Amino acid sequence: MSQIEKLLAVYKIERQLRGLQSRLRTAERFLQEQERQLTGLGSQRESLESQLRQLEASAREREGEMALLDERIEKLRQQMNTASTNKEYQALLVEVNGQKVERGRVEEDALELLEKVEQVKAELDSAHQQHTEREKIRDVAETDRAQRRDEIKDRVTELEAERARVAAEVDAKTLATLEKLLEERDEDAMASIEVLDKRRHEISCTGCMMTLPVELLNSLLSGVLTNCSNCGCFLYLDEEATARLGAGSKR
Repeated sequence: MSQIEKLLAVYKIERQLRGLQSRLRTAERFLQEQERQLTGLGSQRESLESQLRQLEASAREREGEMALLDERIEKLRQQMNTASTNKEYQALLVEVNGQKVERGRVEEDALELLEKVEQVKAELDSAHQQHTEREKIRDVAETDRAQRRDEIKDRVTELEAERARVAAEVDAKTLATLEKLLEERDEDAMASIEVLDKRRHEISCTGCMMTLPVELLNSLLSGVLTNCSNCGCFLYLDEEATARLGAGSKR
């Protein structure tokens, strides 16, 4: 088995591994997104709860102020009933009217606060519902992720063992190059060639679809590790190209 055949074996195993793990990664990303949204909804809910506590406390303060003003007004009215002079009566009356104006202002503030309390309560109820619904989606996502992980676990273990065995026969530097290409180009780390014209030995890379110089074809036919001069991927001869070129069993 030549180096290119061994490298191709590693590449094919990598493609299987990546294909299996792709569905798991998709499930994990979906789960992470649900967790992110849950965190956001939790923060929103905490903020609304804090707002509600502050508004309710302010509303209670206004109610307490109104109660004190009512007591003050009642005392002033009692004093008016026992006023000995008209001057004293008028002075008390002015104070009563002033207290009434102040009470009206406080009552208006209290009503605005109560409206805000009801508004925040409605928003909080909506936030609770959204959080509950998102938790259900998150739970489904967790189950899906676990199922996908269990489905591929044994096969991934087998493929990883097979990859380690095959990779051990590949030159370390060449293997490192393949791994780098896999990270950069994924499935396009290796590509077969397409025979455009057999007689003229015109070929192209099926990865980047660019025409390749004949020297690269000669290298491939000689079993030399060859990279595409355009995209840099490792090239190989598949069965169709080998048959068209009449190259026998060479790869």
